[in-house]
Amino acid sequence: MNISDVIGDMKERLGLETIALPFKQPTEIVLQNIIHTSVRTFSQFKPQIRDCYESIHNLRSPDEMSKALRIFFLPECLTITPVQYADAYIASSNLQNAEAATNSFTVGSPFVGFGSYYPQDIMNATQTGAAINKYAGVTSRPQSSEWLGYNKIKLHDFPADAMVYFVAKCDHDLSLETIPVSCRESFIQLAELDIKAALYNMLKNYNETGGAFNKTQLDISAWSGAEAERNALVEKWTGIFHLDDIETCIQFF
Repeated sequence: MNISDVIGDMKERLGLETIALPFKQPTEIVLQNIIHTSVRTFSQFKPQIRDCYESIHNLRSPDEMSKALRIFFLPECLTITPVQYADAYIASSNLQNAEAATNSFTVGSPFVGFGSYYPQDIMNATQTGAAINKYAGVTSRPQSSEWLGYNKIKLHDFPADAMVYFVAKCDHDLSLETIPVSCRESFIQLAELDIKAALYNMLKNYNETGGAFNKTQLDISAWSGAEAERNALVEKWTGIFHLDDIETCIQFF
């Protein structure tokens, strides 16, 4: 999508091509500012997904105390536009490899529990493996992350040398270029209602607007219900957006 194309479509749909609106700014700028509001709203329901890999060694912390608590800023490549939420997953680590090797030896070794073929043998092997892991400083607890907002994330139980995979839900770019073509009609539906509602509130006190050659009455009475329609659309999306699961191919946008 492209914001210039959307503005052109909106001017044509709303009959603004030959009307000089009583604004200090050009009509295109007024519409662009309104559409930017639509982008932020739309992003709540269909965010842009950004991801990247980064070593913990390269992550920045707000201060030394935060660093000790494993609180880091997200990599800058994820924060080009506002971030709504982010997750982190371990990608690789020397300790992760050591843990796999240690568990493989302790649980699968024929020297622990006489082959680990019976329930009691398996239990003995598991307990022994956990003890060796603890002695070796290796944890078997799963890594997790905690989104703190303001581009900050806390990493739980990540090894100090880990490579981390970040996935962030972000606002779309105000140019609209990050909104998929498949979402065009849904976004246009929201943007048109936003424009109608905003222009109605701006122009309802004007009796007439000046045209290029004569004065033309701009009939905006049909836009009076746009705000209610817009609120109804957002409420509808609020009820279904969480069902938009790519893995199961359920798409509502």
